[in-house]
Amino acid sequence: MKPILIANPAAGKRWQSFSKIQDALPAWLPKSTPLRITQCVGDAKRIAMEACDQHFDTLIAIGGDGTIHEVLNGIMAQRASHVQLGICPMGTANDYAFSLRRKGKMAVPFSLQVDIGKATWQQGEQYFINVAGIGLPGRVAQVARNMKRLPARIRYTCALACCMGGKYRTDPILSYASDEVPNDVSKLPREYLMISVAIGQREGSYPLSPEAQLDDGLFDVLEVGALRRRDIIRYFPRILRGDIPTSDPRIITSRTSKLVLQSTRPIPFHLDGEDPFRETLHAESSVGKQWLGNQWLGNQQQNFELCIELIPQAIRVELLDLALSI
Repeated sequence: MKPILIANPAAGKRWQSFSKIQDALPAWLPKSTPLRITQCVGDAKRIAMEACDQHFDTLIAIGGDGTIHEVLNGIMAQRASHVQLGICPMGTANDYAFSLRRKGKMAVPFSLQVDIGKATWQQGEQYFINVAGIGLPGRVAQVARNMKRLPARIRYTCALACCMGGKYRTDPILSYASDEVPNDVSKLPREYLMISVAIGQREGSYPLSPEAQLDDGLFDVLEVGALRRRDIIRYFPRILRGDIPTSDPRIITSRTSKLVLQSTRPIPFHLDGEDPFRETLHAESSVGKQWLGNQWLGNQQQNFELCIELIPQAIRVELLDLALSI
C-alpha cells in the first residue's frame, strides 16, 4: 500500500488537528504517510489526480462530503480504478460517513466495494458517491454553502427555511428510468418540488433514503411532487426520523440504475452537496467574470437534461474515524 493524505482545512471546525493526524493513523498505515493540504476549490481533485500519476494507490480524504467528492472525481478523471479511497470525516454533515458506519467495520481494510454515480449534462459530467439532489435540494445546498460555521442540521434547516419564502417553487420535469419509454402519456412533464437520487442514506443531514445500500447496484430515488408549504411543515418531524410519508401520492420512492431528467428550463442541482459548476465559478473569477454557480446553467442553456447512471462496486473504500481520537 502506498497511501497519501489529502486534507481540507476549511472543512468543519477541527482543521487545527491536522498537525496530529500522522500520530493518530491506524497501525496498518505508515506514520510517514505524506500529507497534502488543500488551498482552494478544486485543489483536492487536482492533488488526487497528481497522486494517481505518482502511483499512490490509497488516497485518504480528510474533510467533509465535498472533499470526498473532489478526491473521487480526481481518481475517476485518471481512470485509476485500482486506487482505494479512505475517508476521514471532519466536515459538518459527514453524510456519506454516516452510511459507512451503518455498514459496520470490515475485518480487512478496503474490503468494501461501493457503488458510485455518474451525472452527465449539456456542459459536462461529474461523479458522485452519496447523492444527487435536483430542484429544492439544489437550491437549499446553494444557500447552505454560505452557512459553514453552523452545525449541519441547523445549517440545512435554516437554508430550507430561506428557500420556503418568496422563491419557493416547483419545476416541470419529465423523469424516466432507463427501461421506460419517455413518450408514454403517464410520463409527461409534471411539477416536482424535488428529486433525490441516492446511494447513501442521508442528504444534507436528513435521512431521505433510510433503506439505501452503498453496494447493491441501485439508486434509491425519492420523487416529491408539488407539495404546499404547510405539507412540508407537517411532514418535517417524520422526515427527521427517516419516516418518508409515501402514503401521500405526491411522494414516490423507487429504485433504478439509471434516471433521465428533462425540462424546458434550467433546474438547480447538487452532487454530494457540491455545486457542479463550482470549479467553473472559481476559474472564471480569476479573470474577472461573475458567475452564480448553478445559475450558470440558466445563463448558458435554455433546456435542461440530466442523465444519472450508477456504476456498481466501482471503488474500494474504508472509513477512518481519526476525528474521534485527535
